[in-house]
Amino acid sequence: MAVESIPDDDAAVIRYRRLRIGNLALAALHAAQVVALLALTTDFRIPITETFQQGPPGSLPPAPEVLWDLPLGVAVAAFLAMAAVDHVVVALPRVHRWYEDRLAHGINPARWVEYSFSASLMVVLIALLVGITEPVALIPIVGANVAMILLGWQMERSNPPDRERTDWVPFLFGCLVGIVPWIAIAVAVIGAESGSGDVPGFVYGILVSLFVLFFSFAVNQWLQYRRIGAWRDYLVGEWTYLVLSLVAKSLLAWQVFANVLVL
Repeated sequence: MAVESIPDDDAAVIRYRRLRIGNLALAALHAAQVVALLALTTDFRIPITETFQQGPPGSLPPAPEVLWDLPLGVAVAAFLAMAAVDHVVVALPRVHRWYEDRLAHGINPARWVEYSFSASLMVVLIALLVGITEPVALIPIVGANVAMILLGWQMERSNPPDRERTDWVPFLFGCLVGIVPWIAIAVAVIGAESGSGDVPGFVYGILVSLFVLFFSFAVNQWLQYRRIGAWRDYLVGEWTYLVLSLVAKSLLAWQVFANVLVL
């Protein structure tokens, strides 16, 4: 099917110009937070550990071995920096025309690429905060999160604006895969509570707030493809993604800072 280019009428030009300005503003907000975090944070580090089996199957594992220490402040600043780069790139000359053309056809590949990196790092940091520190556990968590995001991308690819029916399979599969990291995190919290019972209260705040925000992205996409109210307009969903991304990243960053990284 032939693809139409973005509309050239005055209203469309104004809307895309506002979106470009919005992306530049969001880039500045994310970048400012990166500078502030790096300037104010401590050198607090979380050890990344691994327990390698020694002996035949069924042998008791040895004590965990520390592989390296992850500087938490740098990791937090990193996912904010990823968002800043994404917002700058899509506002660049020529690139913004490609971005606007993709939006006109109901898809934003740049969003899904950035989320694959930034949201996966966010989930890893949440996992680290609840004691999941082994790469053999963190790698599947990242894999499940990336799969969820790529299925969100596929949802857009499978459902152009001129579709006659909506294919919900990518969305449903994405929801199923996306819940897996949170199940692992919940198991870690329950295990910690049943053991020492001293999981800090701020960790629960992070878990609840970020869980709600992460799955608000799914709600936003559901509203888009159900074409409910203002979400009949794809750009409403795009603005919602932008706001949700800023809120989720900022909330995680400053909750971690206030409770772990403050000088």
